[in-house]
Amino acid sequence: MEDAGLYGDSIQGTCRFMCPEKEIDLREREELLHFLEGVKDETGRFRCVRSRVVKEYSRPAAGKEDPEPSDLRPAHVLKKTVDYLLGRVAVRTDRSWSVLYDFVFDRLRAVRQDMVIQSIGGCDGIELLEKIVRFHIYAGYRLCTQPMSVYDPQINDQHTQECLKRLITLYGVVPPDHAHQEEFESLYLMFNLGQTDALMHFYDLPKHVRELPLVGQAYRISLAHNLGNAVRSLRLMEPEKYKRYPLFVCAAHRHISNIQSKTLHVLSVGFNSKSFAYPLDKLTRLLWYTDTSQASDSCMHHGLTITEQSSILFQKTSFRYPDKVLHTHHPEIDEILSPVCLADIFLQGGATPEALEQDGIT
Repeated sequence: MEDAGLYGDSIQGTCRFMCPEKEIDLREREELLHFLEGVKDETGRFRCVRSRVVKEYSRPAAGKEDPEPSDLRPAHVLKKTVDYLLGRVAVRTDRSWSVLYDFVFDRLRAVRQDMVIQSIGGCDGIELLEKIVRFHIYAGYRLCTQPMSVYDPQINDQHTQECLKRLITLYGVVPPDHAHQEEFESLYLMFNLGQTDALMHFYDLPKHVRELPLVGQAYRISLAHNLGNAVRSLRLMEPEKYKRYPLFVCAAHRHISNIQSKTLHVLSVGFNSKSFAYPLDKLTRLLWYTDTSQASDSCMHHGLTITEQSSILFQKTSFRYPDKVLHTHHPEIDEILSPVCLADIFLQGGATPEALEQDGIT
């Protein structure tokens, strides 16, 4: 996990709140509070609401003093913190979700840092990482159309991968059975679609895990992709099949643009002709485009010609891979996500709003 090995022997945290008190005092004094962590008083000065202040991520640095136990939150406090971030903050509708993402991303990074310093693993580590992975995979879909100035997909992917690999490792060392292992083993395969390491990990899984329906489906999709059968892999991952597992198609979605590009290249070679035209509506259905307009834009983006009869002229000399991959939301995935409460997606058994109230988290 991130920052592993940068600290000495693990220590046990004693902080009882989502943020150490001395950090709260410092950030309020220096006016470093996030707007989600406080309110303005009658003088117009921004004051913290202590039940909303969450520990910031602090990058390790040479010469920096090791944290004291009072700076670190034990596992049960980290769980309450994650439930607050994902059950209260990330679900708000009064702010841009990209702004909420930035705040939650940083605070979850601090949670993981506290986990590393205290060597928190086992069932506690699994529970924390499962929720964090869900957040990052959902964010990867929801923010995929945002400009780099707002959202960096590479950074989000990096943190998703780190958390997934750590989680998968914990599944292997903590005695079974794990309630959500089917979900996350399949997400690992989909997030790393077609990657040899992910496929080899599947073969190393116990037989009863390999035979779980969602894990087996993710393996079949990944194998088809690895073998270059894009059409089969796309058919197997059609959103309609995964209404109960919305994050499964969110993880798959990150690969769609690359699958479309590679398939257009294959078709440009296989159907290379100056006269034969391929029906645009057929290509739309074949490659998961939302409509013929999007399919047409994608083809032209790859240097291909669209005829007046709404067909494509595939020519290998004209094809080019675009400098920038265009990501778009998919209406069927949006339809799956829209009726589902975000807190249910992230927490799935985590603290309810009523439980958060009882813990004094508002």
